[in-house]
Amino acid sequence: MTRKRIFYQAFYASLPVLMGYTAMGMAAGILLAGKIQRPDIVFWAFLSSLTSISGALQFAIVDWIDNRMALIDVALLTVFLNIRYAMYGLSLLEKFRGIGFRRKFYLIWSLTDETFALEAESNFPDRHANTLYCLFVAMLNHSYWVCGVTIGALAGKFLPFSTKGIDFAMTALFLVVLTDQCREKRNRIPAATGLICAIAGRAFFSVSNMLIPAMIMMTVTFIALRKNLEKQFSLTEDRS
Repeated sequence: MTRKRIFYQAFYASLPVLMGYTAMGMAAGILLAGKIQRPDIVFWAFLSSLTSISGALQFAIVDWIDNRMALIDVALLTVFLNIRYAMYGLSLLEKFRGIGFRRKFYLIWSLTDETFALEAESNFPDRHANTLYCLFVAMLNHSYWVCGVTIGALAGKFLPFSTKGIDFAMTALFLVVLTDQCREKRNRIPAATGLICAIAGRAFFSVSNMLIPAMIMMTVTFIALRKNLEKQFSLTEDRS
């Protein structure tokens, strides 16, 4: 299979991601330019999206900069928000085995929820073709995000309109995903765990300081419930 054909397959598979990343990226860029008044904000929007593809962090960074959050808090939040990618990576170990260091590094660094879903579905019999497909998917998704954030920052800088409510875009997306996932019975315990930990975090800490304790409580709870959750998921898969 030629590189051109593999690229076309990767592009076709990534079209839904194109729609989502450009829309969410533009919202993040508009928010960044609207709340942080700097003459070079478009450059920083481009640089931040180029070096980080995390949508949640792209939105959160606006408040972090505005509130001058301590670096240690930024580091901890980044780890807890993105720790799920470590789990994704474990399932891709065999698929990425034998790839050169530079390619493997980029594939690991560029891993997102959507990119993982597309890469996990790739089933090319030839390892080289599979590697190229995963690289193309990662590069395309990365470019969609960079373009979305940069265009959004340009719009936010030069077009006069209110950014009120844009910061809720990522929260709304997660609520939609949560609602869809809760339709399945096996996902309700993790969802309830997240809700309870968030409420507990807010009960004992202020709004600006609750996220890290809540994420720690969630992580500890999931580790403690791991065996029971795995058993429940296995039973559900067997029935289906």
